[in-house]
Amino acid sequence: MISIIICSRTETISSQLNENIEKTIGVAYEIIPIDNSKNKYSIFEAYNLGVQKSQYPYLCFMHDDIIYHTQNWGNNVLKHFEDAKTGAIGIAGSPYATQMAGSWWGGGLVNQYILPVGNNEPEITITYKDTAVKNEVVLLDGVWFCTRKSLFNKISFDTTSFNGFHFYDVDISIQIHQLGYKLFSVFDVLIRHHTSAKMDKSWSENAMIFNKKWASVLPISCIKLSYNKRCEAELKTLKEYIYILLYNNYSAKTIYKLVILQFIKFKKGFFYYKTPLIFIKTMIISFRYHKERTSVTKSV
Repeated sequence: MISIIICSRTETISSQLNENIEKTIGVAYEIIPIDNSKNKYSIFEAYNLGVQKSQYPYLCFMHDDIIYHTQNWGNNVLKHFEDAKTGAIGIAGSPYATQMAGSWWGGGLVNQYILPVGNNEPEITITYKDTAVKNEVVLLDGVWFCTRKSLFNKISFDTTSFNGFHFYDVDISIQIHQLGYKLFSVFDVLIRHHTSAKMDKSWSENAMIFNKKWASVLPISCIKLSYNKRCEAELKTLKEYIYILLYNNYSAKTIYKLVILQFIKFKKGFFYYKTPLIFIKTMIISFRYHKERTSVTKSV
């Protein structure tokens, strides 16, 4: 019933992961590992290849470094898709896709259910609605998410716009949302994720590609936020993105230009009392620290 598609950094997935899936999934399944040990594919290409090879009606896209802690999690997945309006589920996501370029978590509106490395208790971050099973979101993180194979008659991982290994998840999320389906961050599939995502120059570039591609529909929200809350989420996202650009060796001039363009394109007079202060502050930060050269990582 579930096709598990993995873009593997090694020739084969580990016996530990194979055994873990077998013991915990609880439903009929197949594993489709895409050997990317030689970086032959972008993750967009690898996942499209996995979709083509799949035989079951539900697709699970997952990283090769996670371990399941929920017994019979496959039954939980199938139960979520009993609702015909559900297009995708994941274990981390956001109910608000910002108009500003940046990460899906940058605005602080995060739903996440995951065991980080070295922690024996689940990290549960719920910022907007109290529910035992799931929260609606518009963006899902790629560490683990599931969707309907039938949707791939109308969608695909975008190999034309993107390359590399970043923003495949939020891009496919928007595609699914644009078809009229709902997406959910679920809290009945618990995993442990063993590594963190590196926000390198490729990540920074794909962030801007994503932002330009969906400019006509952003921002997107599935919750009610006050005007000031939306502004705060937008500006938090931009601030984080500026730091990422600094750490990836972008010049102050490039950052200034990007920030100005981001403010200019705000829809519907998107402006509030803190905007000038934050704008000036980000300019000062960029000027002061543009010579810093470090790598940035983010746990998901």
